[in-house]
Amino acid sequence: MVTGGEMGPDDDGASFAHALATLKEQGSALLVVGAVPEEMFAAASATMLGDPDADPPRRRLVVTAESGRERALRRLRDTGPLSPEYARLITQGEHARSAATATGAGGEAGGLGSQPAPRTHVVDGPPDEVGAVITEVIEAFGSAAGGLAPAEFRMAFDCLRTLLSEYGREAAFRVLHAMIGQVRSVSGMVHVRLLREPSAEVVKLFEPLFDATVELRVDGSALDQRWRFRDRDLTSDWLPVGGVDNA
Repeated sequence: MVTGGEMGPDDDGASFAHALATLKEQGSALLVVGAVPEEMFAAASATMLGDPDADPPRRRLVVTAESGRERALRRLRDTGPLSPEYARLITQGEHARSAATATGAGGEAGGLGSQPAPRTHVVDGPPDEVGAVITEVIEAFGSAAGGLAPAEFRMAFDCLRTLLSEYGREAAFRVLHAMIGQVRSVSGMVHVRLLREPSAEVVKLFEPLFDATVELRVDGSALDQRWRFRDRDLTSDWLPVGGVDNA
């Protein structure tokens, strides 16, 4: 039922489906907000990285602080192949280099058993270095694919909190603006983690960069999501994570 611009999965489901299809076709950036536990964010993020049974598989990149490395590896494992033409990991932080060296680009990763680790790129410098590595990864994926189809490239960016704490809001805004441009240039999809309440000032600061804001909440034992599209008078009802077609 549509009330005050909101919509449900039935009567205005076609509007929601059309909005999602447009994001996939043109490339998009999603801001993920809401104070939920780490494992619940990871579950939502995995759905945005794409269906593990997609054919062809999605080409996925996760950018994370070293402290989030194991969770990032699990997301990549759960959403498709781990070979370098389909999955990459960028880690940031002063301890990232030693950890990645211990694993090796083609070695085994802690928490993944005998499965090969995705290729890991280590950045321990300023934010501009992250942008350069993202460009490198996108180009490598494009080369492997013979050109990226719309929505084929998927990216999760978990480092906004680190950017804010180390470099401030202005630098974080510049980095996000450039990164989103990179992803849109190949009609890819990126989602950025900012697990603050939607009313927080910092959320309002960054929202104009994004095509939609995805709010997460815990309802009992269930994880729900609500989508707000920036350029459309369209806000979804609360929907179960996994109930939105992000394939």
